Amino acid sequence: MNKILSKLGLIISSLALITLMSASASALPAQASSGNATAQQAQTTAQQKMCVAREKAINQIMTRIDTRATNQLNLFSTIASRVEAFYVTKGKTSSNYTQLVAAVNSSESQTRSDLSSLQSNSNFSCSGSNPRALITGFQSVLKSEISDLQSFRTSVKNLIVGVAQANGVTLAGASTTSGSAK
Repeated sequence: MNKILSKLGLIISSLALITLMSASASALPAQASSGNATAQQAQTTAQQKMCVAREKAINQIMTRIDTRATNQLNLFSTIASRVEAFYVTKGKTSSNYTQLVAAVNSSESQTRSDLSSLQSNSNFSCSGSNPRALITGFQSVLKSEISDLQSFRTSVKNLIVGVAQANGVTLAGASTTSGSAK
């Protein structure tokens, strides 16, 4: 019985504290309206100091993201060109080879254009009027770049599978169907 009463007392005191805090919090906006401009100025100054302190780290992160995207693009392009060279060297033919190469080229051009957009949005500065908008813009371009890189990777994979099947090789886990070898 004592345990129940002590828990009940704890709950009632918590509710009273919450009610008291909400009443004092609702009174704050009325009091703060007189010094609202001063409070906003102090908040802006504090936010500016925090932004400047993080500016270098944010720029380093953006640079790493740019470098990683460039490296992945170059890697996928290199693989695609080697697969195309292999296809030409072996002399086998596939009925959908031109479509696969067109898909690779289309994905690559889209990825390159989004990469240049990503790189143009990768300079962060706290001196602008809205630094948060710069970050939000970078993140949206980054999402499209990631999607494009995944699409480019898939098209290169499909090209590899098509060329392998044209040469009579069946790849384990291949999810695409490509033309038969002649």
